[in-house]
Amino acid sequence: MAAQMNYSFDTPKGVAGGKVDLAYDEVVTRQNEEADGKLKFGMAAAVGTSAGSTVKVPVTGTTKAKIEGVVLHAANTEQDMSGKVILKKDVSVGIMRRGHVWGRLAGGAVPSYSGIAYVVLDGKDAGCFTSNSAAYSVYEKCESTDSGAKQVVADSTESPTASQVKLSDVAPVASGYAPAVGDYVVSKQLHGATLDIGAKFGNASDTDNGIAVIELG
Repeated sequence: MAAQMNYSFDTPKGVAGGKVDLAYDEVVTRQNEEADGKLKFGMAAAVGTSAGSTVKVPVTGTTKAKIEGVVLHAANTEQDMSGKVILKKDVSVGIMRRGHVWGRLAGGAVPSYSGIAYVVLDGKDAGCFTSNSAAYSVYEKCESTDSGAKQVVADSTESPTASQVKLSDVAPVASGYAPAVGDYVVSKQLHGATLDIGAKFGNASDTDNGIAVIELG
């Protein structure tokens, strides 16, 4: 017999691409021209090869005028054989052009209410939203022999060499990494240019699950 184990009164968080509230919205239907799994719920979608019919992931050089909107979550999307929910090539997708939606966050994004929600145009987070208006890099732990590696030294070190970096200067860092003296680190760019499409961050976020409210329109 099933039993209810959670009596929390907290409002559940959303899912990437899910509608947030009953605010006026505008949604159109487009066809995904990307390979299976490349376009994801909650990502910004750009005008595809067939304007007005297909969409794709934004790329370097995409302009505001070429952004269609955000890919809406569809509850009837089937899982693949590995249990993952992916958008397949040529499937129809809903695109929110105006309204409030849970958007997918890029690494290092720090959403704040009414702040500009930029769209990433390159790297693995292309199409995701970020608070960073330009290129963004993080330090991550590496081996001493890796290209560009620097040794972390104490802040009291008076004259660090070109191959050293003070502990307090190792920021920002990759998620889950806490730098320590003696480590070797390398600066890795997560993305380059970003695009202001006129979207703002809303009044809620769930950074543990990589989503935040995006206000379009």
